[in-house]
Amino acid sequence: MYPMVSILWINHNSYRIIKVVLDSLQAVLHLDYPRERYELIVVDNGSTDGSFETIKAFLDERGDMKVKVIRLERNLGFNGGNNTAYKARNPESKYVMLLNNDAILFPESLRSLIEYIESRENVGAVQGVIVDMDSGNIDTAGDMITEFLIPYQLYHDRNPQSVKKSFYISYPDGANALLKVDAVKKATGFKDKIFYDEMFAYFDDSILGLQLWNKGFKVISCPVVTALHRRSSSFNQMPFTKLYLMMRGYFALNELCNSRYRGLIRSLFPLRVLRTYIALTLASRFIGGRYRLGFASGELLHAVYRGYVDGVCWGEKRLREIGTPIDIYKIPLLKESFRSISRIFTGIGVDYLRRFYTEHITREFEREINRFVAD
Repeated sequence: MYPMVSILWINHNSYRIIKVVLDSLQAVLHLDYPRERYELIVVDNGSTDGSFETIKAFLDERGDMKVKVIRLERNLGFNGGNNTAYKARNPESKYVMLLNNDAILFPESLRSLIEYIESRENVGAVQGVIVDMDSGNIDTAGDMITEFLIPYQLYHDRNPQSVKKSFYISYPDGANALLKVDAVKKATGFKDKIFYDEMFAYFDDSILGLQLWNKGFKVISCPVVTALHRRSSSFNQMPFTKLYLMMRGYFALNELCNSRYRGLIRSLFPLRVLRTYIALTLASRFIGGRYRLGFASGELLHAVYRGYVDGVCWGEKRLREIGTPIDIYKIPLLKESFRSISRIFTGIGVDYLRRFYTEHITREFEREINRFVAD
């Protein structure tokens, strides 16, 4: 009735949001799920701001549940941190749950997701509706990609009651998702990890979703509100490393997949550099906040260029290892019309007006929802 679950929870220099972080841990300790049937695995990615000590003291005061605490000497990123936690899981765990340290679970969330995935066949991963902590609207109800490999968070900024059906998605959002261990092993070919360590962060959940679908496993979003989330709360600006990793992940994914626009995406790189430079410079100057650049604007060009080169090289290397490209046409996919191809040239919905275009994507999705409904 209650399979064993390991909850993977990663921390790195989070003292600036320590209240949210402690609320996230507190929520895990009070889930509506038998205490003996789940464990919490905390991995600290070499924090130096005192957050690890605060977290450790908080957990030490609450010694009534299974908690494993691992402190790494350096930051291995989202991928390396989760892989470390995954290796430390209980061997009996049938499922692992990814949970960001800026996400707070609702008490019934784990039980609801377990009941959902246990009642269906060939489901490799499932997520619920993740709600933005500040606005009360949806952060994401599931992530979809287009043939341009551009990800969109469905139902973003909608009322949580907008989601009424379960539907297939391209990949589970890394902020909070439940993964079946056997499916992950078969899909990735990895014995003791979930993600490629060297990817560090960004597009890791995309690759995992594609791998699951390509091995015959479904990825589903169900209409259950599972968590509050403050996306990107670890950043109050756009750091050089984040931009580099985002670019590297995107172009690596492009090399790994068989999108009919693969060559176009690579050849239009100079245009992407120009668009990104203009978009981020304007956002930093007029919007600020987490869009504020944490480095000189000239370095922006270097981050995008290096991300492109390293992403292509890494993707080509991995493709040689796996032999055949990942087939994106085996997954729930938002196909591009001829008219929408103009977006890759103009940047509308990619580098500009992305929030507004996400609503357009959701409306398009709803018009075709019968193609995606899982129940």
